[in-house]
Amino acid sequence: MAKMCPINAQEPGRPDWLPRSAYPFQIRFADAGGTMIHYIDEGSGPALLLVGAGQWSMIFRDVIMRLRGEFRCLAFDFPDCGLSPDAPDHDHSVVADARILEGFIDALDLQDITMVVHDLGGPIGFLAATRRPDRFRAVVISNTFGWPLAGYPAVRRALRVVASRPVGAVNNLTNVIARLTASRYGVGRVMSKADRSAFLGPWRRRASRRATQLTLAGALRIEPVMAEVEQSLRTALADLPVLTLFGRKNDPYGWQARFGQMFPRATAAVIPDGNHFPFDDDPDAYAAAIRNWWARSVATHDNAYTKRSQSK
Repeated sequence: MAKMCPINAQEPGRPDWLPRSAYPFQIRFADAGGTMIHYIDEGSGPALLLVGAGQWSMIFRDVIMRLRGEFRCLAFDFPDCGLSPDAPDHDHSVVADARILEGFIDALDLQDITMVVHDLGGPIGFLAATRRPDRFRAVVISNTFGWPLAGYPAVRRALRVVASRPVGAVNNLTNVIARLTASRYGVGRVMSKADRSAFLGPWRRRASRRATQLTLAGALRIEPVMAEVEQSLRTALADLPVLTLFGRKNDPYGWQARFGQMFPRATAAVIPDGNHFPFDDDPDAYAAAIRNWWARSVATHDNAYTKRSQSK
């Protein structure tokens, strides 16, 4: 039986360790293709769907708070992560997580989606988008990849270390992966001590610790899938407006430039002081970049498309 967290009686679904000051969003749950997940749905306007590596939706807190006045901001927690219940049958592979993403899109009947992808959220989001291109309007790409990792042996070595049994045993005991993520070298750079404590809340569950490691380890087994995704991106999403928005301090392999070659009409922008989590390092700059690009490229693209359609 899954271990349950103490629930705040004043707000059903909110654990006692998660104050509204740290997570100022309504707690919501949806059935994503037969799997119950927790999600954020804040604001109104065009759908802005933020997809990360399966840690939990709090990583997008600060940018959602800045954009919910102009967009309907959505993010969710994959099974066993964040506030989503444990799902013992979920293997945390990119393919399985992409199915959850598709189920979420169907459950809320999302249309005209501007999708923001980060880290392993890139492969997950790209796989879903190439299967459902009619649902997507534009894409924002941050510190991720859209191709096989065979050409990046250093990345694969790092993933093998994280996926190893010794690291798994240590992580189960000490929660080291989440603690590093919550530090100032990860999402916690501008968080308060109380916020970092709240961020670590989901990893009180051993299932969440295992899920994090399994998600990272799964990146070692996606070469065939990513070869297909890379080809599909050039066709299925070729006409969509694309923004590549990377932290300047975290692109050692030139992945932003590679996306520029894949999408020649993409807009490239950087967060000057940004690292691997640019939306947490400087949420004001990150939100402004999306806001300005969307008004300049997505709305203009839509108007041009409408005029072309009407002229036919």
